[in-house]
Amino acid sequence: MFVRRFFSRNAAWQMTVAGVLMAATVIAYLAWRDAPLPSALEGQMLAWRFQTRGAIPPPPQVAVIAIDDASITAYKRWPLPRSVLADAVSRLTEAGANAIGLDLLLLDEEAATAPAHPGMGQPNTGDQDLAEALAKAPVVLPLAFTFEPGGEMDEDMVRLVRRAALSVVHHGSVKTQMAGATGTLAPIAPLREQVNLGHVNVLADQDGVLRQIHLALPVGGRYIPAFPLELTRLFHALPKEKMALLLDRGLLLNGRLVPTDAQLRLPLLYYGPPKTIPTYSLVDLVNDRIPRQRLAGRAVLIGATAVGAGDTFVTPFSLSLPGVEALATVTANLISGQILQHGTTVLLWDITLIVGFGLAAFAIGHLPSPFAAAGGFVVLSLLLFIVAQLAFQYSLVWLNLSFALLSILLNTSFVALSRIVQERRGRRDMERQKSNLSRYHSPMIADLLAHGMPETAGRRQLAAIMFIDLADFTARCETMAPEVAADFLRAFHGRVERVVLAHGGMLDQFLGDGAMVIFGIRGAAPQDPVTALACGRRLLDDISDWSRQLETQGQPPLVVRVGIHYGPVVISRLGGSSQMHFSAAGDTVNVAARLESIGRSPTSTISISSALAAAVQAQGRHDLLQGFTELPPQPIRGRSEKLSVWTLQHANAA
Repeated sequence: MFVRRFFSRNAAWQMTVAGVLMAATVIAYLAWRDAPLPSALEGQMLAWRFQTRGAIPPPPQVAVIAIDDASITAYKRWPLPRSVLADAVSRLTEAGANAIGLDLLLLDEEAATAPAHPGMGQPNTGDQDLAEALAKAPVVLPLAFTFEPGGEMDEDMVRLVRRAALSVVHHGSVKTQMAGATGTLAPIAPLREQVNLGHVNVLADQDGVLRQIHLALPVGGRYIPAFPLELTRLFHALPKEKMALLLDRGLLLNGRLVPTDAQLRLPLLYYGPPKTIPTYSLVDLVNDRIPRQRLAGRAVLIGATAVGAGDTFVTPFSLSLPGVEALATVTANLISGQILQHGTTVLLWDITLIVGFGLAAFAIGHLPSPFAAAGGFVVLSLLLFIVAQLAFQYSLVWLNLSFALLSILLNTSFVALSRIVQERRGRRDMERQKSNLSRYHSPMIADLLAHGMPETAGRRQLAAIMFIDLADFTARCETMAPEVAADFLRAFHGRVERVVLAHGGMLDQFLGDGAMVIFGIRGAAPQDPVTALACGRRLLDDISDWSRQLETQGQPPLVVRVGIHYGPVVISRLGGSSQMHFSAAGDTVNVAARLESIGRSPTSTISISSALAAAVQAQGRHDLLQGFTELPPQPIRGRSEKLSVWTLQHANAA
């Protein structure tokens, strides 16, 4: 049934619309996946994946030397004396660090009169000491670029850019928010001559979370490597020729492709909260309290973590990760090869999610039960999150959930709207069908037919059957024109119909000047005998009122005979293969028909069986039997046994 419904002609246009919705979602993904709103939403869902995964051990090749509160307290000043920094660099070199990143913007010369250490009066030679230490170590110093409108690069900046730039092996266009640098924040000349340089321009997303870093930054027609990238190159002792940009794909690093997006951005694969990467205090380094094996063979970054001494970033694990630890995270990603795949590198996977889950949502929406469909949408959404989490956690793939969820939402909304429209249209068709059927059938039968014909096998049950007959109708019609006779019958049938329907009975059929009524067509109920007798009494009252109106017009009085019996029947479809009707069959029907003809009197009469009277008494409605007379057992035509009968002679007006 579900398969036929899904592939029905009605569903063909729905599948076409669903295809258009999915195609539109794919186009929107390609055009706007980096727009602010989708990026912020996707970034939040990435944060959930990090939090679901939890903290993990970082690669062992990276460590941080923190200029923390204890270090600033020990030297009683910020920034720290450069002779102290020189000492730290020298100790890291002696400990066997593969590469050292000094994450400090050393923009100005240190005052010559400033003491190197508290309490010491000799002139400070910190810049010279630091320059000598840097010359002996594999060190990276930071560059920062400014983007003030109308500025121009000076010659010194041009030389720095040319010296630090990466080679490009495949040209293309790079669109980034940080393009067109006009100024440089660079270390002073004595410190930058013998070291490597990398940019530290880090741009958080619009919601303030740091998720990606530019591996290279376009400046003056060249591309400057990021600080962590240059540190990684030194760690592996690679010449610059072993590192080159493929502007449409990413970065070649020692023959290995590091994929980036179109803006040359690399997603950060965070390992955990602050200090997840091994972090040691600078004062402990200078005082030789760190075992050398913890630093040997590693890339070590020196940077500020003290409160107010450096920049901090919001991450999935922290509201204030020190900038040096963010750079250390990128360095660890690059050195270990743990690269989070995103953007163009997983483009086909993202499109597959959009189309696949959109189709699944469309199919689920056609489940027969709306509740099953709603549950299916919830399960489908959960499955999407599970797939994305597994891809992230075990394959380091950042799948785009935002547009896949949009595809599910669009198809879900479309199918739900289609179902509402179809159901409303179906209800209108059913009401129209019921209205047409009700002109020729009882409303109960019309309702049953509109909802699908019941089974032909039949249902055995108790029911109250009532027959109604208008006495002497043949003689009355003798003097009537056919049109007048038809109008009279319609008026009589209308009164019968109103009374029967008001009491919940089913008009089985009109029999010329009579009718057959069933009480309990939808299923037996103890009140069926009560409603049948109440209906019969009310009908006699109504016909009596009408009779008085006719007598004032000079017509003879009306006499109605009613017979009611209560007993077992079979509710079933009767008739042939092409013409049939829904009715009751059995001896109870025959007896009710005979009871109607028992009371032959000049006034209207109700004749009921003792079975019906007993059932009414059992329901405590003795009031309905007032005025009835219990007759001696009466012979019933066609039956061998006599039947106890109760009759009521209605007081018609003379």
